[in-house]
Amino acid sequence: MKSHLVVVLLAMTAAACAPVRLSHTNTVPTLRLESNRSATSELAGEPIAILGMLAPAGLQGFSPFLSHALVAALAEVTPPIPARSAYDTMNRLNAEGLAAEYSELVAGFARSGILERDRLRRIGSELGSRYVFLPGVAELSHTVLDKFEMAGLKLVRNQLTTLRLWLQLWDVQSGRLLWESVGETTVASPIVSEAQATSLHTIAQALWRRMIQDDLIQKDSGG
Repeated sequence: MKSHLVVVLLAMTAAACAPVRLSHTNTVPTLRLESNRSATSELAGEPIAILGMLAPAGLQGFSPFLSHALVAALAEVTPPIPARSAYDTMNRLNAEGLAAEYSELVAGFARSGILERDRLRRIGSELGSRYVFLPGVAELSHTVLDKFEMAGLKLVRNQLTTLRLWLQLWDVQSGRLLWESVGETTVASPIVSEAQATSLHTIAQALWRRMIQDDLIQKDSGG
């Protein structure tokens, strides 16, 4: 909460001088990938399937934006990680008659926090992927703050966006959760019109990239 207030105050001060963009980002790997050259090589080799974005009911409408941002972030990290989008994953599973199987897998995760091994293995086999990413969003909020008023005219407005995401990596053959990271970012940017507001895709892409680059790739390589 304190960090959010700091960002707000900085944004309000900076807006009087120039339209700068301020952000505060933090990521934490809650489960580190075990050092394994074979696993690292496979991550940068075969495409990893991305499962559907898990979100609270009120945030499900943002899932496509966040999913597309994840695919873009995976392509930007070094080395890039090839991935099959959630859109492609859903199409493949539905084409193979596994929609109900997938629904049960996700429902089981919601109850227990575990992707059930046998279902995960069958789904991974159909997708042709050894590993899958399971992404989720915990919070997304937008606030517009007025910088100041003069004769009733709002001269500068500041958009404050807070986003909290989590990402897991699962081995479909063993059913093991290999890695997990959680990240949050608060972005404050002065805007004159809605068209100048920082897009959700841009904010999410930057946060996903930070989580993957810092918490998965660098930590796994000993960086």
